[in-house]
Amino acid sequence: MDAYYNFILNNPVLFILFFVILSFIIFNEYKTITQKFKDITPQDAVFLINNDAFILDVRESTELTKGIIKNSKHITFSSVESSLDSIKKYANKPTIVYCKTGIKSATISNILTKNNFSEVYSMKGGFEAWISDNLPIVKN
Repeated sequence: MDAYYNFILNNPVLFILFFVILSFIIFNEYKTITQKFKDITPQDAVFLINNDAFILDVRESTELTKGIIKNSKHITFSSVESSLDSIKKYANKPTIVYCKTGIKSATISNILTKNNFSEVYSMKGGFEAWISDNLPIVKN
């Protein structure tokens, strides 16, 4: 036991760093367990799309030049909350949310679950992951 005390006294920075990293790990696991939506890969999204999922594109309008996922509905990230009434009819369908990289889609997925969307999925990696997996897109 004295060896532990000596280590802590001789290496306070390492000791503090250990607890900071441990705190981040615990927080991340807690967040994963308590989030009400699921993160999915583009391949998982294809399976859901083939089973008639609703696809919500929350990218900015300028990002649409690279293409869209077929049958997706576009609502910009900043206007999703004000546009909830227009998509409420999809609340009981599996809903896939994607953005450019997968970060904003997690925020929108939280909003949808708080507004009684029953089955919400956030696509990890967003549209960039979809493209890198060579999945089909529609260009205007």
